[in-house]
Amino acid sequence: MRKLNVLYIIQDVTMGGTSNSMLNLIHSVKDTVNPIVLLREYGPVYEIYKDEGIETIIIPFPLNLDFLKKNGNFFLYQITEARQMRGYLKFEHQSVREALALLRERKIDIVHSASSAVTLGFWLSRELKAKHVWHIREFIDLDFGTRPVIGFSLTKAMIHRADYAIAITKAVFKHWKLDKMNNRSTVLWNAVRSEHEISYCKDKENYFLFCSAQLTKEKGVFTAIRAFIASGISKKGYKLKIIGEAQDPAVRLELSNMLDLLDCRKNIDFLGFQNDVKPYMCKAKGLLMTSFNEAMGRTTVEAMFYGCPVIGRNSGGTAEIIDNKVNGFLFNTEQECANLIRNLSERTPINIINNAFAHVKDNFTEETYGVKIKDIYKKVLALA
Repeated sequence: MRKLNVLYIIQDVTMGGTSNSMLNLIHSVKDTVNPIVLLREYGPVYEIYKDEGIETIIIPFPLNLDFLKKNGNFFLYQITEARQMRGYLKFEHQSVREALALLRERKIDIVHSASSAVTLGFWLSRELKAKHVWHIREFIDLDFGTRPVIGFSLTKAMIHRADYAIAITKAVFKHWKLDKMNNRSTVLWNAVRSEHEISYCKDKENYFLFCSAQLTKEKGVFTAIRAFIASGISKKGYKLKIIGEAQDPAVRLELSNMLDLLDCRKNIDFLGFQNDVKPYMCKAKGLLMTSFNEAMGRTTVEAMFYGCPVIGRNSGGTAEIIDNKVNGFLFNTEQECANLIRNLSERTPINIINNAFAHVKDNFTEETYGVKIKDIYKKVLALA
C-alpha cells in the first residue's frame, strides 16, 4: 500500500512552537505518510527539515494577521485596512498559482494547514482536489493581541468548511466554535517529544526558568519577574533565567525600567533564544508559565518531560494541562505565584514530577500522537 502524500503548510520561519510540533507530527506518521512541507521563506526551519530528509519547498505566502496600528483618524484607518485586505488576497492568489505550478502533477491526498493564521490551504486543497485538515493552534486575539486580516467571521467560516479541524486545546476549540462542524473536529494536544526522552536530573540548581520565544506582556514575562522578586528567594542566591527575545523596543525599554525599579539586574539572567532548552529545564527548580492566554503551552509540556515542576497561570491551555497539586501548580494572582516559587525553592516534589511523567507519556508523546493523527487521516479520506 502506497504512503499518503500529505502537504504540510507551516508559517514558522524560525523553530518555534508550530514548526517543532509539526516536526513531531511528521515523525509520528512517517511509516504511512510521505510528507511535503511548504514554507513561506528560507530560514532555520527550512534547514532543519531538509536535514531531516523531508521534502521542503519555498513559496512566499501571506499570514492572516493584522498588525495595523489604529490611529485617531478612523476613516484613514478603514482605508488602510481595506488596502491591506486587498493586498493580502492578491498575494494569496499569487501564492496559490505558484504552488499549483509545482504540485498540480503530484497526487496530494491531504493538505494539512498548521495554523489559523494561514488560509492558503483552504484554496490549495480545492485546486488540488485534496482533503483539507486545518490545525488550529492559536486564538490570534488573546495570545497575539491582533485579529485576522480578513476578519474573524470570514476566517471562522473558512475553517468550518475544512474537511476536518484539530484544536490543540479545549480553549482553542471553543474560541473558534469548532463544535459547529458536526463531528468533523476534535481536540488533540500536540506531541512534544518521544517517550524515550522522559528524563530526570537530581542535581537541581538554584534558579527558576521562564521560557518563551517572544518576550511580551501577553506571555507574562513581567509577571514572572515581579513574582520571582516578591518570593524573596533572590536574597538566598536564587536567580530567574529568562530564555527568549524581546523584539519590540518598547518591551525592551519597559523591561529595563522594571529591572532598575526593582533593583534586580543581578538576579535576572537573560539568555536570549536557545535552540535546546533541555539542559536548562533539567536543572531548574521550576518553570514559570505566566502567559495570560496560552493556547496550549509547548514549554509547559517540555518541562514535564524533563522533570521540571511547572507553576502555571490558571487560564487557557495551561489550566487544561496542569492538574493543580497533582502534576504541577496553578496560580491566579502574582502573590500566589510568588508563594509557590518560595515553596518550590524549599523542596523538590518528587510525586508531582512522577505524575507529570505519567501525564506526558499518556498524552504528549509522538508514539501516542501518531495513532490519533493516522485515525484522523483515515476518517478524512473516507468522507464522500
